[in-house]
Amino acid sequence: MNNEKKVSPKTFLEKFSKKSELSKLKRLNVTSSQISDALNNLTGNSGVLSGVMPLFDTSIMGNAITVDTKSDDWGTSVNAIDEAKKGEILLIKVDEDDKAIWGELTSKTAKEKGIIATVIYGAVRDVGAIKEMKYPVFSKNIVPNAGKPKAEGEINVKVQCGDLIINHQDIIIGDECGVVVVPKELLGDVIKEALNIKRKEKQIIKDIEEGLSLSSILNLK
Repeated sequence: MNNEKKVSPKTFLEKFSKKSELSKLKRLNVTSSQISDALNNLTGNSGVLSGVMPLFDTSIMGNAITVDTKSDDWGTSVNAIDEAKKGEILLIKVDEDDKAIWGELTSKTAKEKGIIATVIYGAVRDVGAIKEMKYPVFSKNIVPNAGKPKAEGEINVKVQCGDLIINHQDIIIGDECGVVVVPKELLGDVIKEALNIKRKEKQIIKDIEEGLSLSSILNLK
């Protein structure tokens, strides 16, 4: 008996729409700062994954495959690579950042599979090798030590990183300024607001080049 979920015209359109929105976002050349401002304007929440920064300057956008594990268990990270699809981003929430749950071998495997990047609310190691292979990794901390391959964590679950709740398939935007998470159901609205912000910033830059002060442009005086 076939237990696969039937695809109706409605579910097909919803799936296609989400993919189209993400494709549009990738073409717009917006920054994590603009996305964060857009989210804040719409929801009052910046969407920033606090303390997480890239190992080298890079930009990423994609759907999150969420992982919840502990700092002494890097085995869950290995299993998550098997679960992830090409073009997705691994978002790994770790309870502490005293031990690395990611390194050279996991980066090499993820890159070969076509995973876009790994974002770690925890620690990474083997930074030199990761930089050399140019696989995008964002993390809170860098340490040389690791735990064990216990594989006791969970994959494709809701995770909480600080005050931020992240669901499987939410949108991850990362660059040299950090990482922002957009709830998948808000992506269309965030795109519109980010474009408004980008247009306003472009006009402000033009006004500055024409001799106006920033304070006068912003009506601060």
